[in-house]
Amino acid sequence: MKIVKRLLLGTLLVSPYVIAEEPFSDLDLDLDSLMAMDVQVTSAMKRAQSAFDTASSIYVLTKEQITHSGATSIPEALKMVPGLAVRQLDNNQWAITSRGVASRFSAKLLVMIDGQSFYTPKFAAVYWETLNVPLYDIERIEVIRGQGGLLWGSNANNGVINIITKNSIDTRGVHVDVSSGSQINHDANLRYGGDMGNKGSFRVYGHIKDGDESDKGIDIEPADYTEQQSAGARFDFTPNDEWSGLIQGDITQSTLGQNFRGVIDETNRNISFTDSLDRTDSRIMARVENRISPDANQMLQTSWLKQTGSQTYLQEHFESFDIDYQMNFLYHDLKLDWGLNYRYNDISFAESTFIHSDGGYNTLQQYGALIQGQYSLIADELDIIVGTKVEHNDLTGWENQPLARLVWKPQKNHVLWTSISKSVRVPSLIEFNDDYAIDGQRVEEVSPITTGIDAIDKYYIRTYLNGNSNVKSEQSVSYEAGYRLSQGSWALDLSAYRTIAKDVIALTVDGNTEQFLPIFGLLQAGQVELALQSLTATSINYNIVSNAQTTTNGGDIILTWQPSDIFNAELGYSYNTFNYDLAENTFAAIGYNSTSRQLFAKTDVKLFDNQRLFASLRVENSDAYNTENYTALDLTWQWAFHQNWSAAIMGKNLFAGSHIEYSNTGETYTLPNYIDESVTFKLTAKF
Repeated sequence: MKIVKRLLLGTLLVSPYVIAEEPFSDLDLDLDSLMAMDVQVTSAMKRAQSAFDTASSIYVLTKEQITHSGATSIPEALKMVPGLAVRQLDNNQWAITSRGVASRFSAKLLVMIDGQSFYTPKFAAVYWETLNVPLYDIERIEVIRGQGGLLWGSNANNGVINIITKNSIDTRGVHVDVSSGSQINHDANLRYGGDMGNKGSFRVYGHIKDGDESDKGIDIEPADYTEQQSAGARFDFTPNDEWSGLIQGDITQSTLGQNFRGVIDETNRNISFTDSLDRTDSRIMARVENRISPDANQMLQTSWLKQTGSQTYLQEHFESFDIDYQMNFLYHDLKLDWGLNYRYNDISFAESTFIHSDGGYNTLQQYGALIQGQYSLIADELDIIVGTKVEHNDLTGWENQPLARLVWKPQKNHVLWTSISKSVRVPSLIEFNDDYAIDGQRVEEVSPITTGIDAIDKYYIRTYLNGNSNVKSEQSVSYEAGYRLSQGSWALDLSAYRTIAKDVIALTVDGNTEQFLPIFGLLQAGQVELALQSLTATSINYNIVSNAQTTTNGGDIILTWQPSDIFNAELGYSYNTFNYDLAENTFAAIGYNSTSRQLFAKTDVKLFDNQRLFASLRVENSDAYNTENYTALDLTWQWAFHQNWSAAIMGKNLFAGSHIEYSNTGETYTLPNYIDESVTFKLTAKF
């Protein structure tokens, strides 16, 4: 009854007397669009190019798929991307990556909105719970499974996710939607767009969300509620045929309940506790594009990002300024792209119970240049692409990321491609400069002898994970190959890869057993109390080093079928192996040897002129996350019951039951909850 009342309240927000539209008129999808053959993507080549002809493992999640799926967040939408590891920790935290093992603080996946990076050098992570982009204003999400360092710089080792939003000329009018359900008290969006004379357009929007906590935790009662408000605007300008520009910005304020685990008292143990995280995320981006001639274009983009977070044991502040310039031009059979980039980071992180910084890195700068050329060896049949990016950062100095690709189109609608590329992951400040308190070790685990006194032998020694200013950048070399085919009503996309990374971070342990000798001397003298007191001054140190190697192998198969205008389906399978090669007396730092398999299927059916059904099935089989394998079905039914009104019912994680998707709880500060089935009702109006 409570849900019905909320939906009825939402209907009062919008008048039913609005301009008529054909139900689902902008939501139909043909096979070329479904396979992204006619989609001009920019993330893989940093200029517009057909996704079908792109020499990389790229997947385009279209606006139609996002709308039909009933996704309520960016991570939910990304669950529809084959080959992407999307693991839900609780009702607001996620672990997402590609071609590797996902982590709460995944550091090898670059995430952007319209080319603006959300990488944070402190944790090298993306706060998915505060990445608040109105889904109805997304044009497409471009996902590159594989390296993107040449074009986008460091920390794009495993992939790139670029969220492309719509031009405001396509969002004129009013959009209102209200959702409520078993895990959402209310989630409401309002957007208004219009023209600015005949030279531009705009939109302004707002969002408010109140989400419930999970039903069951693995250790303590769940507290993963969400209270979130955001507002933003975008302005697009086209003064003439040669110049265009845009300015956009938004601010999101979030209060998130989360369960944590950390060392917060004298026991030196990881203790589970509940806290709330208050975050404010602000961003502004401006871009100017100029068509110099029919064969040349240039672009200048500047952006500012500010993220602040506050909770009982952690206070952080991060601010960045980016400026990028790029020129693309065509000369006969040569396409040449070059560009310059600069980033300034301001980082403030208050000392806390968990983290101690060695200091000296409150600001970081990064700058570089790229050049890339594509030459047609055989017109319309065989192309070669070579390029490199040279970049300097304040932690490891100059880095180089070269690439070479070959594209062969032996017949119409057949594409074969191969590539070899090198990418770099710059260490985060946690790895480079900070000391982190972790779960303590017992004396009997590290001491060469035991005393027989439980108070001594079972005492947990203060244990630290120490950053290392001598750690190197991780260097990855990836070999890839792929094949695409489009034939009548069906299409096929195959890709395979092998990535070898060196200078991967690992851990060494310094037990410093000599520090226990005076304590044993006190025990021999019968001074047990003094020995116990002396134990409080001991410590064990895990030190970060960069001497490991990893090998990642795998492949993806995606089959798409559209026998008619009212039905399409997609079937995919992904396979990935991840293996460490560790030096003697070292331990894996991120992930461990594992094999992951993913079976994926989705279908979109137009039942009647005003109804459609969207289903997405995921079968996850992996030993990388300390969880049981699971199968989850997401099902959405939409009904356009009026020319301007539509309703939807979304069921998420159906048939999976109450399950854990991520249980690598050895990560300090990560404590997941059980993921449950959920049902959400949504009402939308447009005029």
